[in-house]
Amino acid sequence: MVLTVNGKNYKIRFGYNCFCDSDIFDQVKAMLKLMQGEKVETDDDMANLGKVRDLFLVIRELVYLGLQKDNPVADLREAGDLLDDYRDEAPEGEKRSLMDLFTELTDELVNEGFLSDMLGETEKPQKRTRTTKK
Repeated sequence: MVLTVNGKNYKIRFGYNCFCDSDIFDQVKAMLKLMQGEKVETDDDMANLGKVRDLFLVIRELVYLGLQKDNPVADLREAGDLLDDYRDEAPEGEKRSLMDLFTELTDELVNEGFLSDMLGETEKPQKRTRTTKK
């Protein structure tokens, strides 16, 4: 995933260290569970739940961790500043929603790279042998 801010491309990629050094995967799973349980689809839905701050925190940490591999930023605040600029520079008429950004980041986290291979292996159904009594 590439996030373009102020004319610069920032590659977002999640490596082993982000999983070892943070609990981001657990945070994302909890946020997804909340969204699915409450049928959250828009920023307004999230606001109505009173969870916008929680979504901001998860997005900011995702961006921070995703940048560390290829475009390291100093801290979470710098990642937040990038997100401010990203949102501010949206072309006229384009609303850069939190939900869309969360979805893109989550897709990168879960479905791309080494994690997708690991999750794919663990989520494959196990063959079961069934015995019948005669």
